[in-house]
Amino acid sequence: MKIEGFMGFFYELFMTGSAYVVGGYFRDFLLSKSSRDVDIITDLSQNQLISLVNNANVNFNINRHGGLKISLTQIEIDIWTIDNNWAFKNNLVKLNENDILNSIAKGCFYNFDSLAINLHTFNYSIRYFSECLNKKELNILQENSIYKNLNPSIEANILRAIYLGKIYNLKYSPNTINYLFSKIGFIADKFNNPLERILTVREQYPKYSIIKENDILNLFFNLLEGQDSKQLKLDL
Repeated sequence: MKIEGFMGFFYELFMTGSAYVVGGYFRDFLLSKSSRDVDIITDLSQNQLISLVNNANVNFNINRHGGLKISLTQIEIDIWTIDNNWAFKNNLVKLNENDILNSIAKGCFYNFDSLAINLHTFNYSIRYFSECLNKKELNILQENSIYKNLNPSIEANILRAIYLGKIYNLKYSPNTINYLFSKIGFIADKFNNPLERILTVREQYPKYSIIKENDILNLFFNLLEGQDSKQLKLDL
């Protein structure tokens, strides 16, 4: 951020609120990997956030869910207010005002992505990510069907499950298996050809280019054959 000349934004933010890095950037740091983008959640209001970004004189766009995408020279920042986070906004994850850090971590969809660190105090939460690595099991953190059904990224969640299973050799928890099975059925009902639909969405995510058609088909077949098993490990 110093190289990008963006530290002033955070200095101003810390005068009135807090910021939390969530998910991949923090995980990649722990795994000694580089990242192209960083996801941040702040407890500022939307108006305060937009005002600070305007003061920083950087290019940004606001997506349809209210998040801000800031384009810097070497990295992109996606920053959300807590009020616009889908899990909190829809009251699907309880926000504990006395433990916001862990509330944010619990709001992540998959345990592999459930990492959060307070950029001001450096307190962090990696409990669910650690469980994922220790068990080699990809799990959706929330059991609530409403939480899973309201998540707007169905195809992206399916692709991510395939990607993580392939790259990190993760098996799937029963909660994840049930989600994948039901959502592939939902896509089949809506689009008729779930394979074609998922392949089309894959083109929006360059990092998922390593997912081949056979990987998706393997998921379909293994889900059909493994519905009675307690866990599923894909042969990808």
